[in-house]
Amino acid sequence: MNISKNNNKLNSYKAVFFDFGGTLMDAESDKKAHYHMMEEIKNIYELPPSVEELVILYEKQLFNEDMTLKDNRKNNDANDDHFHKLYFYYELSLQYLLKQYGIKATESDLRLFKNIYLENHLKYITLLEGVWEVLKLVKGKGYHCGIISDIDLDYQEVQFKALNLDQAFHSITTSEEVRSYKPATPIFEAALKKANCSGREALMIGDSYQRDIVGGKNMEMLTIWIDNYQKQAEQKNIFTDADFIVNELKEIIPILKNVL
Repeated sequence: MNISKNNNKLNSYKAVFFDFGGTLMDAESDKKAHYHMMEEIKNIYELPPSVEELVILYEKQLFNEDMTLKDNRKNNDANDDHFHKLYFYYELSLQYLLKQYGIKATESDLRLFKNIYLENHLKYITLLEGVWEVLKLVKGKGYHCGIISDIDLDYQEVQFKALNLDQAFHSITTSEEVRSYKPATPIFEAALKKANCSGREALMIGDSYQRDIVGGKNMEMLTIWIDNYQKQAEQKNIFTDADFIVNELKEIIPILKNVL
């Protein structure tokens, strides 16, 4: 599917921004990392359920049906002293999981989990087909190429290095940096400032309609929604303000060639 509301070729753009998880990073590889995480947790704590059941329990605390992170960890105030990194919520999910089997997680348990989390993500996370072709296209045309993501800074640094993405972008803007999650404006404003452009001069590409597309449209950015998890627009007939809708990352290549 490739739905377009705007297919006019424009030459006024200066920057292209991407979300990371589910947009450049393969969400299925993330699920694989979660499987192996829970496999280790099951063995360490001798938990009775299957690994699959533990994955479901863990992910239920984190994700909506479309595998975007739940809004209960969203914070729209860039100056809020109660801002928490994403990993804080991963730990809460582990604590919830262990509590179901009568185990109260200690600081030692949380340190162990952090190692398990990082090791499995570094081992199993992969990029989606077409990532390098897309980035080469954007940078080859001379546009600012940036990341706007709710990813934690420390995890972003090691994961990007492992995926050879550490030198792939002109700028990386994270929720932790501005203490505000998408779709709130501070993270988008910070990214646009780094690219020295306005929202009207930028594209936002992401897999979360609420976080990436709504956030981008609030800044008047041209948006491309990669509806790649449950094909929401097709199955649920969702009304969308996205300028383009595709199902896979590689489908944005002809769009970028036409727009940029």
